[in-house]
Amino acid sequence: MNIAVLDIGSNTTKILIAAKNKAGKLESVAEKSYPCRLGTALSQERPVLSVVLMEATIKVIDQLLLFASPFSPVKTRIVATEALRRMENADLLIKEVQHLFSLNIEILSGSEEAFFIASGLLTDPALEEVSQFCAIDLGGGSLEIMRIRNGACESVKSLPLGAVVLAEEFLGNLENKPAQEDRIRLQNYVSTTLADSCTALLQDCSHLVGSGGSIVFLRQLISSTNQLDFEKQSKLTEDSIKVISRKMNGLDLASRCQEFPLLPADRADVFPSAILVILELLKFCQLTSITHSFHNLRYGVAESIMSSASTSK
Repeated sequence: MNIAVLDIGSNTTKILIAAKNKAGKLESVAEKSYPCRLGTALSQERPVLSVVLMEATIKVIDQLLLFASPFSPVKTRIVATEALRRMENADLLIKEVQHLFSLNIEILSGSEEAFFIASGLLTDPALEEVSQFCAIDLGGGSLEIMRIRNGACESVKSLPLGAVVLAEEFLGNLENKPAQEDRIRLQNYVSTTLADSCTALLQDCSHLVGSGGSIVFLRQLISSTNQLDFEKQSKLTEDSIKVISRKMNGLDLASRCQEFPLLPADRADVFPSAILVILELLKFCQLTSITHSFHNLRYGVAESIMSSASTSK
């Protein structure tokens, strides 16, 4: 039985086709994503979806649903996160999607998003032996932070520290090389926000796990730079992240895209801010590495669908 979860994010919109294997574990059957930067509008005082953004989002949803069609999902669920949480006219997109595709968009609260991410991480076989850890999901519009102990999510926090939002607020023209003073302001803002909001949640954090597109690309860049096997490079060390950060921050966007061809242009412009957030988190937690997991929000929503189906039988 295949199910589909479509996630309208602040930087990209993605779909996961998932199923349970013979052992009853959730597995990815297929995945696809397209850039659709809704997070750009979040820099406005009163964010609204423009006609252009609305049409682009609907087009991407259509493409992803077409991608899912051959897998014949018995259930398709669409969720949205920070971008649509803040859009004053998000209801217009919801109504249009309902009209065109007969599907509802469920806008998750920050806490709901974090709990689904935690549920997704708990489906990762690589984390089964880790009894307690802190986790983050770094998106374009927000940063979700969770504390997980003995297979349960104890506490969550959603912060406005997304890569797109921070880049646009602090780094000026994103086609230029980030200025040192702007980077320092961004780092100080992240550090202060963590201290004000997450001191108790991240206290004594001994193992940090991360999900989200920025961490996937960071893993790819570290693996490529060090000529390591991507599949075996789930632990990203602070030193290796700093090497990438220094290179990124020393280049303008055009040079960055040339130096790091694995990084799409629609990701490369905000990537310096994403790396700075990750480094500030490691510094705050006094850790020297973060472990990447692919089992993200979509896995958590998929697990919820599967559990509901099992319960209803």
